[in-house]
Amino acid sequence: MDDKKWIREIHQGNNEPLGQIAEKYYDDIYRFCCYQTGNPADACDCAQETFIRFIRYVDSYRERNLKGYLLTIAANVCRDYFKKLYRDRELEQAQLARPAGQERDFTENCGQSSLLQALSRLPGVQREALTLYYFDELKIREIARITGTNTATVKSRLHQGKQKLKKILEEES
Repeated sequence: MDDKKWIREIHQGNNEPLGQIAEKYYDDIYRFCCYQTGNPADACDCAQETFIRFIRYVDSYRERNLKGYLLTIAANVCRDYFKKLYRDRELEQAQLARPAGQERDFTENCGQSSLLQALSRLPGVQREALTLYYFDELKIREIARITGTNTATVKSRLHQGKQKLKKILEEES
């Protein structure tokens, strides 16, 4: 069954296709979240939160591209993850009065590949653009819609992100 039929069924009160949608797109959403967070456990949490939000708001879904819609939700969930991480870090630093610079490294004890580690060192907007373009194979205009920017900005982020990623990988080898 295709996405449109599943959504029609859900809108008619049949929630069974929700599981099928999650099964079809979970790997893509998890991979996107993993590249964004740099941590498999956090990526799993973000992917689950993505589907929880989708289920919560499925009645308002009217998009044509379900995967793109889920990736938009995932991008927002990952942004929320970083906001919460930053707030938690600030609170922890204030409570423990530990010096700056001892924050948790995103790739610490993750067993990530060198590419994932290099991606985690990029600014979030560049990492997000590269992940959506190369790993999720979205078009530039789709990335612009998901990220709420224009196509020129996406192209710039891709170009700058590729340059920085290349430099990081060269330094590591």
